[in-house]
Amino acid sequence: MDIYIEFAKKSFQRLLAYRMSMVFRLCGFLVSLFVVYYLWKAVFNTSPTIEGYSFKMMLTYLVLSFAINALYDLPVEHALANKIIRGEVAMDLTKPIDLQGIFFAESAGTSTNQLITYNIAFLIITVFLFKIKPPASTTEFSLFIVSLLLGFMIMTGIGFITGAICFWTKDAWGIFFVKTALVIFFSGSLIPLHFLPKWLENIAMILPFHGIIYSPISIYLGTISLYKVVYLLLNQLFWAIILILIGRVIWHVGIRRVVIQGG
Repeated sequence: MDIYIEFAKKSFQRLLAYRMSMVFRLCGFLVSLFVVYYLWKAVFNTSPTIEGYSFKMMLTYLVLSFAINALYDLPVEHALANKIIRGEVAMDLTKPIDLQGIFFAESAGTSTNQLITYNIAFLIITVFLFKIKPPASTTEFSLFIVSLLLGFMIMTGIGFITGAICFWTKDAWGIFFVKTALVIFFSGSLIPLHFLPKWLENIAMILPFHGIIYSPISIYLGTISLYKVVYLLLNQLFWAIILILIGRVIWHVGIRRVVIQGG
């Protein structure tokens, strides 16, 4: 366990060297948020509520969506892909460590850094500027935190699978493009999933991506019943376990490919 904590610490400390990058990133997110703010403000000028959402709820959804996306921005998946493509992963395979466990530890370190150096500042600024809606209750907020943690497991599981697929390709760009497009759309990053046509919403709720953005924020806003909250949390837990297992299978198949080809 100590070795995974050490990798998490190193991942956390590595990002501290890029303070100006964090500042520019924060400014970029704020500019993007202002753009969508005025877009949705124009939409809500035609109606005070849309699909059960007021403008303040929609604004809260967008702020939290931006914050969660930043929290789950994991450069370690690109590092893993590059290691595999360049053949550098062969050296890691000689070490007595679980590389999937290391991946999750480094992702945790990165997310913790994002939370402390970026997300807190982003939320303070946006709360001051936009007066976003507070959590429905302390219970909803506690369940929101649990959902966030499960969402992290889902996102990290997807990231590991995406990186591991690079055992079968020489260029990771296309894989990451498809992965990013699927996550942005089906997680509810752009709009709440229940705004979609019913058939498309049903598809989105079958896939694991909703557990990244839509489920945590729905719990925060208190727009769903306690029964639905429990269902969503169990669904997130299910997908987190499944994705970890799928990632482990893909990884071991990929390792055999490296061994057979001589590293």
